[in-house]
Amino acid sequence: MPWRDPTVELIGHPVRSDYVEWFWLPVLGPSATWLLRRFDAWLEHTPDGFSMDSFDIARSLGVAGRDDVGSTFARALHRLQMFGAAQPAGASLAVRRVMPPVAAHHVARMPSFLRAYHAEWTAAAA
Repeated sequence: MPWRDPTVELIGHPVRSDYVEWFWLPVLGPSATWLLRRFDAWLEHTPDGFSMDSFDIARSLGVAGRDDVGSTFARALHRLQMFGAAQPAGASLAVRRVMPPVAAHHVARMPSFLRAYHAEWTAAAA
């Protein structure tokens, strides 16, 4: 289901934007970023939410559909929650469709060219 957050939706970046690809990808990792984008695409077609089969979603991303904690899919789901891109909502998972700006401490850990590009991006947006 979509995670509605008016504040983030006002200042943030769509999950399928270049901003997320350039600056959230190094934080979330590739599997979690692709999973987030896949959720967003499905929510575009079913805005109130959808039922998912974890095996099928994992396979659609090219990763094993196992449910064990160490699987790529399980780690991607965990990273989405750990970094605030998703959160449990009862028996469902609420997923952001708009991501907030990357926190400064995450930007500080990026390679120097990405830090510089983020600074340019932020200055241009202001």
